[in-house]
Amino acid sequence: MPRTTSAEDYQELGKTYYKQKQYAKALSAFSNGLEAAKVPTVSLYDYRAACHEKLADFTAAVKDGREAIRLNKRDVRGYLRTASALQKLNRMDAALGIYKYGMKNVPASHQDYKFLQKMHDNLTRKLSPPKAIDPFTILPVELVELILAYLPFRNIVNTLRVSKGWKHYITGRPNLWRDIDLSEASRPVSRGFMNKAVNYAERDVTRVALHKFHHTDMIPRIATACRNLREVEILSSPGMLSETFVQVARGAVGLKKFVVKPDITLDTITQIMSQRPTLEHVEFHSVIGKQVHVEWQGPFRQLHTIALNSDASRTLIGGRLFEQTPNLQNLSLTGWKYGFNFGSDLHPYPYNTIPALLTILEIKRIDLPIFPPLPPTLKRFVLHPSKPLFLPSDSSVLVEITPSGQAPITTVPAWHYAHISHLPHLTHLTLCEMGNLNPYFLQILLDRYKDPKEGGDASHPTANNGGAPLQHIWLCGVLDPAVSAALFSPTGLFAASPRILTPALQSLRLPSLPCTDDDIEDLVTMKPSVVDSLQVADVSSTKISGASLKMLVDAVPQLQFIKADNCRMVSSRDAVTYVEGKGVGISCKMNDGIGAGGGKKVRYG
Repeated sequence: MPRTTSAEDYQELGKTYYKQKQYAKALSAFSNGLEAAKVPTVSLYDYRAACHEKLADFTAAVKDGREAIRLNKRDVRGYLRTASALQKLNRMDAALGIYKYGMKNVPASHQDYKFLQKMHDNLTRKLSPPKAIDPFTILPVELVELILAYLPFRNIVNTLRVSKGWKHYITGRPNLWRDIDLSEASRPVSRGFMNKAVNYAERDVTRVALHKFHHTDMIPRIATACRNLREVEILSSPGMLSETFVQVARGAVGLKKFVVKPDITLDTITQIMSQRPTLEHVEFHSVIGKQVHVEWQGPFRQLHTIALNSDASRTLIGGRLFEQTPNLQNLSLTGWKYGFNFGSDLHPYPYNTIPALLTILEIKRIDLPIFPPLPPTLKRFVLHPSKPLFLPSDSSVLVEITPSGQAPITTVPAWHYAHISHLPHLTHLTLCEMGNLNPYFLQILLDRYKDPKEGGDASHPTANNGGAPLQHIWLCGVLDPAVSAALFSPTGLFAASPRILTPALQSLRLPSLPCTDDDIEDLVTMKPSVVDSLQVADVSSTKISGASLKMLVDAVPQLQFIKADNCRMVSSRDAVTYVEGKGVGISCKMNDGIGAGGGKKVRYG
């Protein structure tokens, strides 16, 4: 019986012919092998496709390559052979698709996977337009680093996935890792990533903002290891102990700015500041615990910014913080409940303990019995008490200063501290929740001054402040019944001081005041004009109509935004559309809810 030639024999014969460059004979041998095989193999199709390519029959080569893929999707040879033939047919997009399909199906552990990926990358670069050039390959190193420095930290991390070259370049630039900002983290940050980031910076991290980082035991170690760490911001602290905050302050010998948004006690705050008296900027956004006495272990001669935020149930007495912060410039107090002891540190201050360099003072959600004293260096003052502060219409009215549940400590004229507050540098004034607002009070606050050395009371003559014009003013409250309802008339509220309505005015906010269309017309038609620099107007909860919105956008050349929420006289969207058509942003929301149980909100803009 004659011997039958096997598929394996035909394959070996074909390989011999192929090495001898007898491609037609090799093609015939591989074809015979496929006919003799009980089950066709990837190797036979691959070899026959190679012969077709050598004989310039690229269509047949593509067909055999696809058969190889069909037989075994995890074998890289079918993809390489098919894509090669497609490229010779100038079907580049189809070839790129085959490479992508192969990278999807071939295991990354396959010995030829990297070669498949390389061919894919080479073709991708070839198909890219001429301008799509890797900037790292043509720009100077210094320029690339300067460009990357403008990217947010999250984008820096994302660029590590572009390519191995980019990753190698970026991780080798310590300057890009010195500000580790996790504020935009959407998922928990791993311990390994933080270790790598610190190492990429060569332990020369200067700022770290922590969010969604659960490995709180690492934070003190990072603070100790990075000797040039200047700023620490803790935006969330799952499971962080009070002692950890203190350890961070102790370990970071160069720490200048410490911001803590999660809950923290006053006792922990005082420990932080005693451990690091060289701090310049501190913010504590959620002070908890009913502290009755605080001892600030100063002095804190470099401290220029303090923000202490709590809720109305927290009380702070004693410690004389201001006496130990001679260079304090920015103070923000929110949500505190005070005993109103003149000997206490935070409010009302003894006149001689007000920080001499204070330029920004914000007091919000605090129950005040009397208008506070203000330093002459002040540039920005925000007063938004927790309940209306009623201003007597007569400055001679006496007010008792009484701690909660105690006898009165002293009695002073109602406007005593307004009389003795000399504010020549003030450019930003916010007064909210004011009762009995009247021009006389604003005139005393902004334009008249009585030297406290001479008694500072109504019996002494007044002097003109000669102060800077206001750039930002926000008045909210209830007018004194005796005041003219016309806000911008010669006897109106905003005519109280020559510092209010000037060409320097950039933002004007008068929510809930009795402002009408006539008032807006008075404002925009003033001569000389006082609205040439106005950028923001807030007329929420007033009596203006759509006509006022049109007047504002037509008459104010620099206007950028109008807030007109809850203006019930704005009855249609026509005016809103007109404002938007002029390129000015606008908010015009109407809350028609009745009571606190809900309601309907209609958005006009």
